[in-house]
Formats: sequence, structure tokens, C-alpha cells
Amino acid sequence: MCAATGFAAPGPDAAAARAKAVFAAIPLHFEENRGQWNSETRFAARSGGKTLLLTNRGAVLASPSRRVDVTLVGGNTNAPIEPLDRLPARTDYFRGRRSYTGISQFARVAYRSVYPGIDLVYYGSQEELEYDFVVQPAADPRKIRLHFRGADHLSLNAGGDLVVAAGDGQFIQKRPILYQQDARTGARRPIEGHYRLLGGQTAGLAISQYDSAQPLVVDPVLLYATFLGGSATDSINAVATDSSGFIYIAGNTTGGDLPATPTGIQGNNAGGNDVFVAIINPNLPTVQSLRYLTFLGGGRDDIASAIAVDSKGLIYVTGTTSSSDFPLAGNSLQTTLSLSSSATVFNTDAFVSVIDRSFGLQYSTYFGGTGDETPHGIGVDARGFIYIGGTTTSPDMPTTTTAYQAVSWGSSDTFVLKIDTSTTTPAYASYLGGEDEDDGRGFAVAPNGLVYFAASTLSTEFPTAGPAYQQGPTGTENLIIGVMDLTQSGNASLPYCTYFGGSNIEEVRQLFLTADNRLLLTGWTLSPDFPISTNAFQSKFNVNGNAFVTRVNPQAPPAKFVEYSTFLGGSGGEVGYAIAGDTSGAIYVAGYTLSADFPVSSDAALGQFGSGIEAFLVKLNPSVTGAGALAYGSYFGGEGFHVATGLAVAADGSIFVGGYTTDALRGTFSVLGNGFQSGFAGGYSDGFVLALK
Repeated sequence: MCAATGFAAPGPDAAAARAKAVFAAIPLHFEENRGQWNSETRFAARSGGKTLLLTNRGAVLASPSRRVDVTLVGGNTNAPIEPLDRLPARTDYFRGRRSYTGISQFARVAYRSVYPGIDLVYYGSQEELEYDFVVQPAADPRKIRLHFRGADHLSLNAGGDLVVAAGDGQFIQKRPILYQQDARTGARRPIEGHYRLLGGQTAGLAISQYDSAQPLVVDPVLLYATFLGGSATDSINAVATDSSGFIYIAGNTTGGDLPATPTGIQGNNAGGNDVFVAIINPNLPTVQSLRYLTFLGGGRDDIASAIAVDSKGLIYVTGTTSSSDFPLAGNSLQTTLSLSSSATVFNTDAFVSVIDRSFGLQYSTYFGGTGDETPHGIGVDARGFIYIGGTTTSPDMPTTTTAYQAVSWGSSDTFVLKIDTSTTTPAYASYLGGEDEDDGRGFAVAPNGLVYFAASTLSTEFPTAGPAYQQGPTGTENLIIGVMDLTQSGNASLPYCTYFGGSNIEEVRQLFLTADNRLLLTGWTLSPDFPISTNAFQSKFNVNGNAFVTRVNPQAPPAKFVEYSTFLGGSGGEVGYAIAGDTSGAIYVAGYTLSADFPVSSDAALGQFGSGIEAFLVKLNPSVTGAGALAYGSYFGGEGFHVATGLAVAADGSIFVGGYTTDALRGTFSVLGNGFQSGFAGGYSDGFVLALK
């Protein structure tokens, strides 16, 4: 259950209103009290000329002329206070001879068990304080009563918001929105809830009948949004996150006016398409949220395709380069671009680069032969070995003596590479493919070094291994799903591999490895008989093709290999580009759709199809069968062309989506107000980053 408080004053002129709107988008930060506040204060946040103080007794909203104490009637007066989401910034105060330095900042502060089974969490922006009452099963939210000591008057406006008048100003608490999700069917049921005035400057909650054995759920909220682009063509191709909730993005740009930070490896575009790597902290104010941005590339085209970050803060990036002067560092496997035999053809090699915690280039190498190498995944294991995988057309790509397949077979093969950065030779390198075209698209690495991969294949003789779910192809183009152990040699390095698909065409776009070693896959299919599980969200195939969402267990026997599989889409056609999972078992999928009837939820950020091509984000609960599995679904777009290409889920449940757009996403929201770039830059395309929770 969520409520928001906004300060309001007499109407300003238009210029002041615009300035206020920008200020309102800046997130609050809570400072711990180290002596800079009065002794009753535990944490505090400033909001313009007003201050929010969090004390042991409750919250205090203070201005130069008025103080309003917000207490919970009948609540726990000794509720533990816990700061959440530490921010990297610190605050210093110097007051005469006294100083208070290195004061920690936090994005949220929680009061635990303010009523039995109910927590209270404060957060928000500079002009909108928000707080959630987190209500556990069997807890009673009707006990919640808010007393506003120091207020002149309480009232309810036409929208059901609570208006607290204090002096010549007021603050507004938005009407709470609640729903419950049935544990058996997954169906959502909105719960009617509103404030009620109790007299004596006190307000409570009136809530309709609900199942007290089930938790109340807060709708997903768009927390952060920004464009990232310049005057040329810009695209975000991959997204990752770390334990702090930072967003790591990799893409490419043909321009030179992206806002590179002083700590970057390369401050300008060196020519053609250049890679860019950026780090965003969505909890920081607008301009400050861009923590790092660097160009990375040479005089020709360089394009990033995958990014990863490890527990030490090292950033791993891979992609393609045709630049003979791509930046190199460390014990490079290959120090020159492998040129084709034709003087008029510029081939592409893979590149692998590592950015250290000081934002320097710690390691960088070419890898490839005289054809093209296109990596689509990168990962690192617990011992620090780096793995990439993708597609190659080179007949002479370097391989190791331990390779499963030392030579190419078809016109394109999948490839796998393992790097030990302490040496200049590959730890493992191999082709993997059949007699026709094979396109390695999905790769993930477990901490123990096992490599999980997925490919699309036209080959009828792609090697299978282990108790394969499907021994051979059933359609024109099917999927390949497999496991490699690169500590082994030859045939032993491929312990499992299977075909997977229907009678027509399907292509995989991404693979995600869960903590329990299940594989999540997405892409698109034209096969009406694509393997679908009995508990599918959508069992109906639409003739123009749909995305698919599939979870498999490579350790299981064939009969139990497919744990969940569903079509996803409407009548116009769609492609799933990115997929992720969380610890609860939910599956998140992003991509693009041409369907006006794509499945969206009632709380969608954009519930209607605009025109052209729309990005989408979906959250599915695979433990629920049928329509109830849709936990969240939304378009993102409006006019123009929008594609979601990257997706990551943070430990706190935040969802990060990246992609590119050819317009200002006007159908989703009029202004991307809290990002470091609030408008479309005017080139052919801009990248975009969204954070939801």
C-alpha cells in the first residue's frame, strides 16, 4: 500500500512552474544524524525550504514557519529504524569550529513493525515524499491511523487525496492504491481503499473486504527514465546491474556528443560507430545519476553486444570491431585485426575489454579469423576466467588443442572462447556447429565455469549430446540448447546438447541462467507447434509469429526438460530480445511488438498500442496457469520505432530496461523528467533506460 505527499503553494508563473517540475524530479536522500540535527532526529531529508525529520516517535514535516508532526496512533513507539539503499555520496557540514564530515546518505528509511506485521518505508523526490505501508498476511491495515499535530485542517479532495493545510501552504497525500494476487490462479483483484477523516487532525484508512491471509501488493512504479543519445544514431544493446542497484549499459554511437565523463577511457568518438559504456545510479539526482560514460573504439566501426559486471566491480564488455586501432591492454590474445583476403571487404573481429574499478582499461584484445566474429554473450566465473560466445564465419579462427571442434563446418558456426588474462593464449577456443548456418545467440556462465548456450540452426547435423530432448530438427530452423565444460577436452567438453523447436522457424535472442541452473530463453517463432507446456500463459499461436518464453532444465531427463514454455504476443507479431529471472521464480521479458492486442496489465505504464513498433516489458509468474500468470505487462513507446534490447533485475526487485527509440516516447510519458537527459536529442535514434519497481 503506497501513499505520496506533495507540498503545494499558491500558483507560480509558467517559468517557475517549469523550474519546479525539474526540481520535483530530484530524488530525496536521507542523511543519518551525526550531530548536525537536533538530538531527537535519526534521519533527515531536505525538500526545498522544507525538511523531513524522522524521529523515534515518527516523522516531522518542518518549514521555516510551521512544524507538523506525523505520528501513528496506537503504533509501536519503539519501532526499529533501518536505513536502506546506501548512496555513494556523502555530506559534510562546517559550522564554525565544529565539523560533521562523511555523513552517509540513503535512498530509503524503514520503520519496522509500526503495527503488528506492518512496516513503514519513506522515500521519494524533492517535492513528493512517498511512503509504503508494507502489509504482511494476517496483518490489519485498518489499524493505521495518522495524526498530524500542528496542521490547521485536514480534508479530502475530489480524487480522494488527503490534503493537510498548514499555515499558508499544504501537503497532499495521494490516495493509496491496493490489490491482491490470488495464490492459486494468480489473478489480480483490486482492493478499494481510501482515506477517511476521523476528527482531531487524524485520518485513517477505509479498506473494502479482502483476504487477510494474502499480502497486499503495491503496483509497479516507474522510478527512473532517461534518454541517452546525441545528434547522430545511438543504440543501447545490453544492460546489467550490480548489488548496489547501479545500471551498466553498453551500446554504440555514430556521434561524438554523448556526455563522456572525465574518468572515461576515451573522451571522443574515434571514427564510424564507437562503443560506449555507461554507469547510471538511478537513486541520485538528475545530472548526478550519470556516474560514468566512456567511448571505446578505433577509426572504423565498433559495436557492443554484451556487458557483465562482477562482485569486484570489474566491467566486462564484448562486441565487434573492424578498427585496426581498437584500444588494447594487458596480455592480449591477439594484437592485430585479422584482415580478410579482399582489399575491399572489412571483416569484423570480436573484442573483449575489461574496465577496472578506477575506470581504466585493464584488459583488451581482438579475437578472430579472416571472416567475421560476432559475440552475443560475455561472463566471468568465480576464478576470474572470462567467457564469450557467438557466431563466426572465419575458416581460420584460432582454436585450442582441447577444442570440441577444431575446424569450421558450415558457412557460419557457433564459437566459444575462454580467456585467462594472465596469459596471451586462449584457455579454450572451439567451433561448434553443423553443415549449414548456425547462429550462437545466448550464453551464460555459472560460477563453476560451466557454459550454457543457445543457438539458431539450419543444420540437420548439429552435434547432440547426453539425453537430448530432441535428437534432430523438426522444422526449417530450430533452436539448439546445450552445456559445455571447458575444463574438458574434445567430446567430453560437450556433455549436453539438444535440438528444440517446432515445424517451421524459430530463432533465439537471449538466454538467462537462474540460481538453480535452469535456463530461460526468449526469441520468436513461426511454429504453431512450438513446444508449449500445459501451464502456459498463452497457448494460442498467432499466425504472424510470437515471442516465446521458455524455461528448461538441462540436468533433467527428456520428459522433464521443459518446465515452462509459452507463446507471448498478439496478432501483429513480436520478438523477445531480453530475458531475466528473480529469486522468486518470476520471469521478465522485453522486446518489441507490432500487436495492438499485446497482453498488458491494468497497471501498465502504457496500456494502448500507439503506432509502428512498440517496446514491451512483461513479468510472468510461471507457477500460475493461463491469464493469471501475467504479473505485469506494458507497452513503451507511442509514435515511431522502439525496441527494448537489454534487461536486468536487481536484488531489490528493481527492473532495468534499455533499448533505442526514434522519438520521444511520448505515448508512455510526456517528459522523462528524472533522467540526466530529459529530451530526445534529435538524431536518428537515441538510447533509453527505464527503471521500474
